[in-house]
Amino acid sequence: MKIIKLKDLCQKDYQRIINRSFMAGENIIPEVRKIIEDIKANGDKAILQKYKKRYGRENYRSIPVSKKEIRWAYINIDNELIQALKQMIKNITSVHKAQLPKTVDTVIFPQEGISVWRVWRPIDKVGLYIPGGRAVYPSSVLMTAIPAQIAGCREIVMCSPPRIDGQIPSATLVAADMVGITKIYKVGGAEAIAAMAYGTQTIAKVYKIFGAGNAYVTAAKMLVSGKVAIDMPAGPSEVFIIADKTANPAFVAADLLADGEHGPDSACVLVTTSPDIAYQAIRQMKDQCKELATQQYILAALKRYGLIALADDIDQAIEFANEYAPEHLEIMTKNADKLVERINNAGSIFLGDWTTKSSGDYATGANHVLPTGGTAKMYPPLGVDAFGRWVQVQRCNKRGLSRVRKTIEIMAKMEQLPAHKNATSIRFQ
Repeated sequence: MKIIKLKDLCQKDYQRIINRSFMAGENIIPEVRKIIEDIKANGDKAILQKYKKRYGRENYRSIPVSKKEIRWAYINIDNELIQALKQMIKNITSVHKAQLPKTVDTVIFPQEGISVWRVWRPIDKVGLYIPGGRAVYPSSVLMTAIPAQIAGCREIVMCSPPRIDGQIPSATLVAADMVGITKIYKVGGAEAIAAMAYGTQTIAKVYKIFGAGNAYVTAAKMLVSGKVAIDMPAGPSEVFIIADKTANPAFVAADLLADGEHGPDSACVLVTTSPDIAYQAIRQMKDQCKELATQQYILAALKRYGLIALADDIDQAIEFANEYAPEHLEIMTKNADKLVERINNAGSIFLGDWTTKSSGDYATGANHVLPTGGTAKMYPPLGVDAFGRWVQVQRCNKRGLSRVRKTIEIMAKMEQLPAHKNATSIRFQ
Protein backbone atom coordinates (compact mmCIF):
# COMPACT_ATOMS: atom_id res chain seq x y z
CA MET A 1 0.00 0.00 0.00
CA LYS A 2 1.06 3.57 -0.63
CA ILE A 3 1.16 6.26 2.01
CA ILE A 4 -0.63 9.47 1.11
CA LYS A 5 -1.11 12.76 2.89
CA LEU A 6 -4.72 13.05 3.94
CA LYS A 7 -5.00 16.56 2.51
CA ASP A 8 -3.73 15.27 -0.87
CA LEU A 9 -6.42 12.61 -1.24
CA CYS A 10 -8.11 13.27 -4.58
CA GLN A 11 -11.90 13.53 -4.77
CA LYS A 12 -12.28 10.19 -6.56
CA ASP A 13 -10.25 8.30 -3.95
CA TYR A 14 -11.90 10.24 -1.14
CA GLN A 15 -15.35 9.11 -2.30
CA ARG A 16 -14.16 5.52 -2.74
CA ILE A 17 -12.84 5.42 0.82
CA ILE A 18 -15.76 7.28 2.40
CA ASN A 19 -18.44 5.28 0.58
CA ARG A 20 -16.57 1.90 0.77
CA SER A 21 -18.81 -1.02 -0.20
CA PHE A 22 -22.03 0.89 0.46
CA MET A 23 -22.27 2.14 -3.13
CA ALA A 24 -21.64 -1.34 -4.55
CA GLY A 25 -24.83 -2.53 -2.86
CA GLU A 26 -26.97 -0.29 -5.07
CA ASN A 27 -26.15 -2.41 -8.12
CA ILE A 28 -27.71 -5.54 -6.65
CA ILE A 29 -31.01 -3.96 -5.56
CA PRO A 30 -32.99 -5.28 -8.58
CA GLU A 31 -31.70 -8.82 -8.01
CA VAL A 32 -32.46 -8.68 -4.28
CA ARG A 33 -35.94 -7.31 -4.94
CA LYS A 34 -36.59 -10.27 -7.26
CA ILE A 35 -35.51 -12.72 -4.53
CA ILE A 36 -37.80 -11.07 -2.00
CA GLU A 37 -40.78 -11.26 -4.37
CA ASP A 38 -40.06 -14.95 -4.97
CA ILE A 39 -40.10 -15.69 -1.23
CA LYS A 40 -43.29 -13.64 -0.77
CA ALA A 41 -45.03 -15.60 -3.53
CA ASN A 42 -43.64 -19.10 -3.01
CA GLY A 43 -42.40 -19.28 0.60
CA ASP A 44 -40.76 -22.59 1.53
CA LYS A 45 -40.87 -23.82 -2.06
CA ALA A 46 -38.51 -21.06 -3.20
CA ILE A 47 -36.08 -21.78 -0.36
CA LEU A 48 -36.09 -25.55 -0.93
CA GLN A 49 -35.60 -25.17 -4.67
CA LYS A 50 -32.57 -22.97 -4.17
CA TYR A 51 -30.75 -25.11 -1.62
CA LYS A 52 -31.66 -28.53 -3.03
CA LYS A 53 -30.41 -27.37 -6.40
CA ARG A 54 -27.22 -26.00 -4.86
CA TYR A 55 -26.40 -28.80 -2.40
CA GLY A 56 -28.48 -31.77 -3.55
CA ARG A 57 -31.50 -33.42 -1.97
CA GLU A 58 -29.40 -35.68 0.23
CA ASN A 59 -27.53 -32.79 1.84
CA TYR A 60 -30.45 -30.38 2.17
CA ARG A 61 -33.58 -32.16 3.29
CA SER A 62 -35.45 -29.58 5.34
CA ILE A 63 -35.41 -25.92 6.33
CA PRO A 64 -35.60 -26.31 10.14
CA VAL A 65 -32.65 -27.60 12.14
CA SER A 66 -33.57 -30.83 13.95
CA LYS A 67 -32.68 -31.92 17.49
CA LYS A 68 -30.55 -34.66 15.94
CA GLU A 69 -28.50 -32.02 14.09
CA ILE A 70 -27.96 -30.16 17.37
CA ARG A 71 -26.72 -33.36 19.06
CA TRP A 72 -24.30 -34.00 16.20
CA ALA A 73 -23.06 -30.42 16.46
CA TYR A 74 -21.89 -31.00 20.04
CA ILE A 75 -19.99 -34.11 18.93
CA ASN A 76 -18.21 -32.13 16.22
CA ILE A 77 -16.68 -29.44 18.45
CA ASP A 78 -14.14 -29.68 21.25
CA ASN A 79 -14.43 -28.71 24.90
CA GLU A 80 -12.10 -25.70 24.51
CA LEU A 81 -14.68 -24.03 22.28
CA ILE A 82 -17.42 -24.81 24.78
CA GLN A 83 -15.42 -23.09 27.51
CA ALA A 84 -14.73 -20.08 25.29
CA LEU A 85 -18.43 -19.75 24.51
CA LYS A 86 -19.24 -19.96 28.22
CA GLN A 87 -16.89 -17.07 29.00
CA MET A 88 -18.39 -15.04 26.17
CA ILE A 89 -21.91 -15.75 27.42
CA LYS A 90 -20.91 -14.64 30.92
CA ASN A 91 -19.35 -11.35 29.79
CA ILE A 92 -22.00 -10.48 27.19
CA THR A 93 -24.73 -11.18 29.72
CA SER A 94 -23.07 -9.00 32.36
CA VAL A 95 -22.67 -6.05 29.99
CA HIS A 96 -26.15 -6.29 28.49
CA LYS A 97 -28.07 -6.85 31.73
CA ALA A 98 -26.88 -3.42 32.78
CA GLN A 99 -28.48 -1.97 29.62
CA LEU A 100 -32.01 -3.15 30.42
CA PRO A 101 -34.16 -0.02 30.66
CA LYS A 102 -36.26 0.54 33.75
CA THR A 103 -39.83 -0.58 33.18
CA VAL A 104 -41.42 2.84 33.81
CA ASP A 105 -39.95 6.14 32.67
CA THR A 106 -40.16 9.31 34.78
CA VAL A 107 -43.73 10.52 35.23
CA ILE A 108 -44.13 14.15 34.14
CA PHE A 109 -46.90 16.46 35.38
CA PRO A 110 -47.05 19.27 32.80
CA GLN A 111 -50.07 20.72 34.62
CA GLU A 112 -52.14 19.84 37.66
CA GLY A 113 -54.39 16.90 36.84
CA ILE A 114 -52.32 15.76 33.83
CA SER A 115 -49.62 13.09 33.88
CA VAL A 116 -47.54 11.63 31.03
CA TRP A 117 -45.06 8.79 31.17
CA ARG A 118 -43.67 5.88 29.17
CA VAL A 119 -43.47 2.14 29.83
CA TRP A 120 -40.84 -0.07 28.23
CA ARG A 121 -41.97 -3.27 26.50
CA PRO A 122 -40.01 -5.97 24.63
CA ILE A 123 -40.72 -6.71 20.98
CA ASP A 124 -42.72 -9.95 20.88
CA LYS A 125 -41.18 -11.58 17.80
CA VAL A 126 -37.64 -10.98 16.55
CA GLY A 127 -35.49 -12.54 13.84
CA LEU A 128 -31.73 -13.05 14.10
CA TYR A 129 -29.57 -13.32 11.00
CA ILE A 130 -26.27 -15.13 11.60
CA PRO A 131 -23.85 -14.85 8.67
CA GLY A 132 -21.99 -17.88 7.32
CA GLY A 133 -20.30 -17.82 3.95
CA ARG A 134 -16.51 -17.87 4.22
CA ALA A 135 -16.38 -17.97 8.01
CA VAL A 136 -18.24 -19.35 11.02
CA TYR A 137 -19.79 -16.88 13.47
CA PRO A 138 -21.04 -18.43 16.71
CA SER A 139 -20.10 -15.10 18.31
CA SER A 140 -22.86 -13.39 16.32
CA VAL A 141 -25.39 -15.81 17.79
CA LEU A 142 -24.47 -14.71 21.29
CA MET A 143 -24.33 -11.00 20.40
CA THR A 144 -27.92 -11.04 19.13
CA ALA A 145 -29.61 -13.80 21.13
CA ILE A 146 -28.46 -12.76 24.60
CA PRO A 147 -29.78 -9.16 24.48
CA ALA A 148 -33.02 -10.47 22.93
CA GLN A 149 -33.48 -12.81 25.87
CA ILE A 150 -32.57 -10.17 28.44
CA ALA A 151 -35.10 -7.82 26.84
CA GLY A 152 -37.78 -10.49 27.21
CA CYS A 153 -38.62 -11.15 23.54
CA ARG A 154 -41.25 -13.91 23.49
CA GLU A 155 -40.31 -15.53 20.17
CA ILE A 156 -36.80 -15.62 18.71
CA VAL A 157 -36.22 -16.95 15.17
CA MET A 158 -32.70 -17.58 13.86
CA CYS A 159 -31.64 -18.00 10.22
CA SER A 160 -28.15 -18.86 9.00
CA PRO A 161 -26.87 -20.06 5.61
CA PRO A 162 -25.97 -23.74 5.24
CA ARG A 163 -22.56 -24.82 3.98
CA ILE A 164 -21.76 -27.20 1.15
CA ASP A 165 -22.98 -30.18 3.20
CA GLY A 166 -26.36 -28.50 3.58
CA GLN A 167 -25.83 -27.93 7.30
CA ILE A 168 -25.27 -24.89 9.52
CA PRO A 169 -21.76 -25.07 11.06
CA SER A 170 -21.62 -27.03 14.32
CA ALA A 171 -20.17 -24.15 16.34
CA THR A 172 -23.06 -21.90 15.31
CA LEU A 173 -25.64 -24.52 16.31
CA VAL A 174 -23.97 -25.20 19.66
CA ALA A 175 -23.85 -21.48 20.47
CA ALA A 176 -27.55 -21.19 19.67
CA ASP A 177 -28.40 -24.21 21.81
CA MET A 178 -26.32 -22.96 24.74
CA VAL A 179 -28.44 -19.80 24.92
CA GLY A 180 -31.72 -21.61 24.36
CA ILE A 181 -32.57 -20.76 20.75
CA THR A 182 -34.81 -23.51 19.37
CA LYS A 183 -36.24 -22.07 16.14
CA ILE A 184 -33.25 -22.36 13.83
CA TYR A 185 -33.52 -22.43 10.03
CA LYS A 186 -31.04 -23.33 7.30
CA VAL A 187 -31.46 -20.35 5.03
CA GLY A 188 -29.23 -17.37 4.34
CA GLY A 189 -28.85 -14.25 2.24
CA ALA A 190 -31.74 -12.18 0.98
CA GLU A 191 -33.99 -15.26 1.17
CA ALA A 192 -33.60 -15.40 4.95
CA ILE A 193 -34.41 -11.72 5.37
CA ALA A 194 -37.49 -12.03 3.16
CA ALA A 195 -38.63 -15.17 4.98
CA MET A 196 -38.47 -13.47 8.36
CA ALA A 197 -40.08 -10.29 7.04
CA TYR A 198 -43.06 -11.92 5.31
CA GLY A 199 -43.17 -15.41 6.82
CA THR A 200 -43.33 -18.76 5.03
CA GLN A 201 -45.08 -22.04 5.74
CA THR A 202 -42.19 -22.92 8.08
CA ILE A 203 -40.55 -19.66 9.15
CA ALA A 204 -42.60 -17.32 11.32
CA LYS A 205 -42.95 -13.66 10.41
CA VAL A 206 -41.18 -11.41 12.90
CA TYR A 207 -41.54 -7.75 13.86
CA LYS A 208 -37.85 -6.78 13.75
CA ILE A 209 -34.75 -8.29 12.13
CA PHE A 210 -31.26 -8.16 13.63
CA GLY A 211 -27.77 -9.12 12.51
CA ALA A 212 -25.02 -8.28 10.05
CA GLY A 213 -24.46 -9.83 6.64
CA ASN A 214 -23.07 -9.33 3.16
CA ALA A 215 -24.26 -6.80 0.60
CA TYR A 216 -27.26 -8.97 -0.33
CA VAL A 217 -28.38 -9.23 3.29
CA THR A 218 -27.94 -5.51 3.87
CA ALA A 219 -29.84 -4.64 0.69
CA ALA A 220 -32.66 -7.02 1.63
CA LYS A 221 -32.92 -5.50 5.12
CA MET A 222 -33.27 -2.05 3.62
CA LEU A 223 -35.91 -3.22 1.12
CA VAL A 224 -38.10 -4.92 3.76
CA SER A 225 -37.69 -2.16 6.34
CA GLY A 226 -41.09 -0.78 5.43
CA LYS A 227 -42.66 -4.12 6.35
CA VAL A 228 -40.60 -4.88 9.46
CA ALA A 229 -38.17 -2.93 11.59
CA ILE A 230 -34.43 -3.55 11.27
CA ASP A 231 -31.64 -2.95 13.72
CA MET A 232 -29.30 -1.11 11.33
CA PRO A 233 -27.67 -1.47 7.90
CA ALA A 234 -24.88 -3.68 9.28
CA GLY A 235 -22.82 -4.70 6.26
CA PRO A 236 -19.17 -5.54 5.52
CA SER A 237 -16.71 -4.99 8.35
CA GLU A 238 -14.53 -1.89 8.70
CA VAL A 239 -11.83 -0.56 11.01
CA PHE A 240 -10.42 2.96 11.29
CA ILE A 241 -7.26 3.48 13.37
CA ILE A 242 -6.01 6.83 14.64
CA ALA A 243 -2.37 6.53 15.71
CA ASP A 244 0.42 8.83 16.80
CA LYS A 245 4.14 8.15 17.32
CA THR A 246 3.44 6.31 20.60
CA ALA A 247 1.50 3.51 18.87
CA ASN A 248 2.93 0.04 18.39
CA PRO A 249 3.13 -0.51 14.60
CA ALA A 250 2.90 -4.29 14.95
CA PHE A 251 -0.39 -3.90 16.82
CA VAL A 252 -1.69 -1.39 14.27
CA ALA A 253 -0.87 -3.76 11.42
CA ALA A 254 -2.40 -6.75 13.16
CA ASP A 255 -5.73 -5.00 13.67
CA LEU A 256 -5.87 -3.79 10.07
CA LEU A 257 -5.28 -7.35 8.88
CA ALA A 258 -7.87 -8.71 11.32
CA ASP A 259 -10.55 -6.61 9.74
CA GLY A 260 -9.44 -7.29 6.18
CA GLU A 261 -9.78 -11.05 6.54
CA HIS A 262 -13.57 -10.77 6.84
CA GLY A 263 -13.67 -10.45 3.07
CA PRO A 264 -12.65 -8.40 0.03
CA ASP A 265 -15.36 -5.82 0.75
CA SER A 266 -13.97 -4.99 4.20
CA ALA A 267 -12.48 -1.54 4.83
CA CYS A 268 -9.14 -0.94 6.57
CA VAL A 269 -8.03 2.63 7.29
CA LEU A 270 -5.05 4.00 9.20
CA VAL A 271 -4.65 7.73 9.78
CA THR A 272 -1.50 8.66 11.66
CA THR A 273 0.45 11.78 12.49
CA SER A 274 3.71 9.80 12.32
CA PRO A 275 5.37 8.89 8.98
CA ASP A 276 7.50 6.35 10.86
CA ILE A 277 4.41 4.54 12.21
CA ALA A 278 2.91 4.47 8.71
CA TYR A 279 6.03 2.92 7.14
CA GLN A 280 6.52 0.42 9.95
CA ALA A 281 2.84 -0.58 9.87
CA ILE A 282 3.12 -1.40 6.17
CA ARG A 283 6.26 -3.44 6.81
CA GLN A 284 4.53 -5.29 9.63
CA MET A 285 1.46 -5.95 7.49
CA LYS A 286 3.61 -7.55 4.79
CA ASP A 287 5.40 -9.76 7.32
CA GLN A 288 2.31 -10.78 9.28
CA CYS A 289 0.17 -11.36 6.20
CA LYS A 290 2.55 -14.05 4.90
CA GLU A 291 1.55 -16.32 7.77
CA LEU A 292 -2.21 -15.94 7.33
CA ALA A 293 -4.39 -18.37 5.40
CA THR A 294 -6.83 -15.52 4.75
CA GLN A 295 -4.32 -13.27 3.01
CA GLN A 296 -6.20 -13.34 -0.32
CA TYR A 297 -9.20 -11.62 1.31
CA ILE A 298 -6.95 -9.20 3.18
CA LEU A 299 -5.04 -8.12 0.08
CA ALA A 300 -8.27 -7.63 -1.86
CA ALA A 301 -9.78 -5.55 0.95
CA LEU A 302 -6.68 -3.37 1.26
CA LYS A 303 -6.68 -2.74 -2.49
CA ARG A 304 -10.38 -1.85 -2.72
CA TYR A 305 -11.13 0.13 0.43
CA GLY A 306 -7.80 0.38 2.25
CA LEU A 307 -6.04 3.62 3.14
CA ILE A 308 -2.88 4.62 4.98
CA ALA A 309 -2.79 8.38 5.33
CA LEU A 310 -0.71 10.98 7.10
CA ALA A 311 -2.55 13.68 9.01
CA ASP A 312 -1.05 17.07 9.76
CA ASP A 313 -2.22 16.69 13.36
CA ILE A 314 -4.68 14.79 15.56
CA ASP A 315 -7.38 17.39 14.87
CA GLN A 316 -7.31 16.54 11.17
CA ALA A 317 -7.42 12.82 11.93
CA ILE A 318 -10.44 13.23 14.21
CA GLU A 319 -12.27 15.39 11.68
CA PHE A 320 -11.80 12.71 9.01
CA ALA A 321 -12.82 9.95 11.41
CA ASN A 322 -16.09 11.74 12.23
CA GLU A 323 -16.81 12.14 8.54
CA TYR A 324 -15.96 8.48 7.85
CA ALA A 325 -18.09 7.30 10.83
CA PRO A 326 -16.40 3.90 11.20
CA GLU A 327 -17.85 0.70 12.56
CA HIS A 328 -14.72 0.09 14.67
CA LEU A 329 -12.63 3.10 15.68
CA GLU A 330 -9.31 2.36 17.38
CA ILE A 331 -7.42 5.19 19.08
CA MET A 332 -3.76 4.33 19.64
CA THR A 333 -2.42 7.65 20.88
CA LYS A 334 -1.10 9.32 23.97
CA ASN A 335 -4.02 10.22 26.26
CA ALA A 336 -6.46 8.28 24.10
CA ASP A 337 -9.21 8.67 26.71
CA LYS A 338 -9.30 12.43 26.19
CA LEU A 339 -10.00 12.05 22.47
CA VAL A 340 -13.23 10.10 23.06
CA GLU A 341 -15.08 13.31 23.89
CA ARG A 342 -14.32 14.58 20.38
CA ILE A 343 -15.56 11.48 18.57
CA ASN A 344 -19.19 11.90 17.57
CA ASN A 345 -19.59 9.27 14.87
CA ALA A 346 -18.44 5.70 15.52
CA GLY A 347 -20.02 2.34 16.17
CA SER A 348 -17.58 1.17 18.85
CA ILE A 349 -14.43 2.87 20.14
CA PHE A 350 -11.35 0.88 21.18
CA LEU A 351 -8.88 2.70 23.42
CA GLY A 352 -5.15 2.08 23.65
CA ASP A 353 -2.71 -0.49 22.31
CA TRP A 354 -4.19 -3.41 24.24
CA THR A 355 -7.84 -3.11 23.21
CA THR A 356 -7.68 -5.25 20.10
CA LYS A 357 -10.44 -5.26 17.51
CA SER A 358 -10.91 -8.97 18.21
CA SER A 359 -11.38 -8.34 21.95
CA GLY A 360 -14.55 -6.45 21.09
CA ASP A 361 -15.55 -9.01 18.49
CA TYR A 362 -15.48 -11.81 21.04
CA ALA A 363 -14.70 -11.38 24.67
CA THR A 364 -15.17 -8.00 26.37
CA GLY A 365 -18.95 -8.35 26.48
CA ALA A 366 -19.48 -5.29 24.26
CA ASN A 367 -21.72 -5.96 21.28
CA HIS A 368 -20.08 -6.50 17.90
CA VAL A 369 -23.18 -5.85 15.78
CA LEU A 370 -22.41 -2.30 14.71
CA PRO A 371 -23.48 0.23 12.05
CA THR A 372 -21.34 0.28 8.90
CA GLY A 373 -20.98 2.26 5.70
CA GLY A 374 -21.10 5.61 7.50
CA THR A 375 -24.41 4.87 9.22
CA ALA A 376 -22.74 5.27 12.61
CA LYS A 377 -23.70 8.91 12.11
CA MET A 378 -27.27 8.00 12.96
CA TYR A 379 -27.38 4.39 14.24
CA PRO A 380 -26.11 3.08 17.61
CA PRO A 381 -24.44 -0.26 18.35
CA LEU A 382 -26.78 -3.14 19.06
CA GLY A 383 -28.00 -3.30 22.66
CA VAL A 384 -30.87 -4.54 24.79
CA ASP A 385 -32.87 -1.39 24.13
CA ALA A 386 -33.07 -2.29 20.42
CA PHE A 387 -35.15 -5.35 21.32
CA GLY A 388 -37.91 -3.28 22.88
CA ARG A 389 -39.63 0.06 22.59
CA TRP A 390 -41.32 2.65 24.75
CA VAL A 391 -45.11 2.85 24.94
CA GLN A 392 -46.50 6.25 25.89
CA VAL A 393 -49.13 6.55 28.64
CA GLN A 394 -51.11 9.63 29.71
CA ARG A 395 -53.90 10.48 32.13
CA CYS A 396 -56.15 13.52 32.66
CA ASN A 397 -58.64 13.98 35.45
CA LYS A 398 -61.53 16.44 35.05
CA ARG A 399 -59.54 19.31 36.52
CA GLY A 400 -56.57 18.56 34.27
CA LEU A 401 -58.68 18.41 31.10
CA SER A 402 -60.41 21.67 32.03
CA ARG A 403 -57.03 23.38 32.20
CA VAL A 404 -56.25 22.53 28.56
CA ARG A 405 -59.84 22.56 27.23
CA LYS A 406 -59.60 25.96 25.58
CA THR A 407 -56.32 25.06 23.83
CA ILE A 408 -57.86 21.85 22.46
CA GLU A 409 -60.97 23.63 21.18
CA ILE A 410 -58.99 26.45 19.55
CA MET A 411 -56.60 24.06 17.81
CA ALA A 412 -59.38 21.69 16.67
CA LYS A 413 -61.30 24.63 15.18
CA MET A 414 -58.20 25.93 13.41
CA GLU A 415 -57.43 22.47 11.94
CA GLN A 416 -61.12 22.04 10.95
CA LEU A 417 -61.63 18.91 13.04
CA PRO A 418 -64.97 19.52 14.79
CA ALA A 419 -65.16 16.01 16.22
CA HIS A 420 -61.88 16.61 18.03
CA LYS A 421 -63.37 19.75 19.62
CA ASN A 422 -66.57 17.90 20.51
CA ALA A 423 -64.69 15.01 22.15
CA THR A 424 -63.50 17.47 24.77
CA SER A 425 -66.41 19.92 24.90
CA ILE A 426 -69.04 17.21 25.46
CA ARG A 427 -67.43 16.25 28.73
CA PHE A 428 -68.27 19.65 30.20
CA GLN A 429 -71.85 19.99 28.99
